[in-house]
Amino acid sequence: MIKIILGVFATVFILVSSIVVLYWRDVNYDPATQDLLIFFGLIPFALTFLMVMPFLIKKWYQEQQEKKNNPTLASEQDDTVQLAPEQIEWLHLNVFSSGALSALGENDSIWDEIKNFKSAELDQKLQNGYGLPILSYRIADLDDLLGDENEDDFTSLSARQCRISALIKQQLEHQSQTLWQVAEHLKKSSLFYEGQLVQEYRMHPAWIDPHAEVDDEPTLDRRAEQVARLNQLQIHLILAEDVLHTWDESDTQEQIEQFLISLGYIPQKFHVEFHYWGKETAYKNWLDLLQQIEKSPDTVSLILAVDSEIDQDIVDEKTWVSEHYIPSEFIGSCCLAATSVLINELLPQKMIKIALNEAQLSNTLQHLNYEKLEQYQQEQPFVMQLDDITDLKVVKHLEHNFAQTPIEQHHYLFMKQSLGQTENIAKVFGFMLALQAPDDLVTLVYCCEQQHTQSFIEKIEGDIEGDEVAV
Repeated sequence: MIKIILGVFATVFILVSSIVVLYWRDVNYDPATQDLLIFFGLIPFALTFLMVMPFLIKKWYQEQQEKKNNPTLASEQDDTVQLAPEQIEWLHLNVFSSGALSALGENDSIWDEIKNFKSAELDQKLQNGYGLPILSYRIADLDDLLGDENEDDFTSLSARQCRISALIKQQLEHQSQTLWQVAEHLKKSSLFYEGQLVQEYRMHPAWIDPHAEVDDEPTLDRRAEQVARLNQLQIHLILAEDVLHTWDESDTQEQIEQFLISLGYIPQKFHVEFHYWGKETAYKNWLDLLQQIEKSPDTVSLILAVDSEIDQDIVDEKTWVSEHYIPSEFIGSCCLAATSVLINELLPQKMIKIALNEAQLSNTLQHLNYEKLEQYQQEQPFVMQLDDITDLKVVKHLEHNFAQTPIEQHHYLFMKQSLGQTENIAKVFGFMLALQAPDDLVTLVYCCEQQHTQSFIEKIEGDIEGDEVAV
């Protein structure tokens, strides 16, 4: 449309200018400034307007007729002018158990050490380019654990993978009681709902593994007990994206399989999935994973987020970029499921509530009846902030998001500095760390990358009947 108008104006301007110039030359006319404005500006513009106006009127009339005949088209055009806000979506997940381990300690002790601003320590085993020790967040107990392991188990692995594998083993053992309860429920569910798996559960362990140490006493007859249906245990292992091409998945898969089978699982009832996330997308991927788990009504998920850069090769690579590089290592885990999932003799400890597409935190607090909590009057922090507080943009985002709420600056807990520059999945670990907050607090997790996402973690009050059956 604009091209047509410009084309008409150019044509009219050339014609009028040619005629006027030729006429003034023939009559030897000396034009004034006012004449130039009239003949080379006003007249071409007026002629163009008169020529284009009928076309514009016809075009407008046709569009009005189309809107009358097709109301849907009119509404779509209105939406392009003003987009409607996205509908708020809620996620609810039950957390049956959780754990965390870093250089600051284990589980809730990490929360306390962050409040005390514990800093990195000088690491005599890691050196910079000048041969001097550097600061790091090394888990000292992990060195002892690796020293006790059989050296043959790690001969083919890098130092980084050795430490990550040891962290995975530690957290699997931490979750063993919960995993055993899930295994028992899976067994009862399979015996009741899936007759084809009865023989798998009743097989003698030595038939599967001739070297297994088993009790030769006859197994008791297991009668099918009606329980809530449970189909599978999903293991999600979250690793940093920079190990994507070097990580030995088969070794880790075997490690996890052996551990689960020792708890009574059969291979058909668990699945291991590997995720490799980077710094820029990890938190968004984490929210997508939680959304996926919430929509899986018959499964329980164990999530492990682990990373370690306590490796001289990694240090050599990173110190070329930054002389102040501080490596760290950590692991977080949680066993969770949709709120509809029931497990015998295993009650959820906490509930995760996430509001997606909600820009106003004050609206979320009102919706959850969190407007007048006693913790607002206390100095104890309860907002797990996942971003770098030294960034001015982060400060502005916090001021904007927490405006018109009773949450003050002393309620923030900044976890990023406690992990040094090991950042790929640090925010995922920070979310899991929020599960270690004191039970009397409603914990809020906030990340500036997802400004329209408000996440809360609350202790579940009262008892849930673990043996209730949902058929």
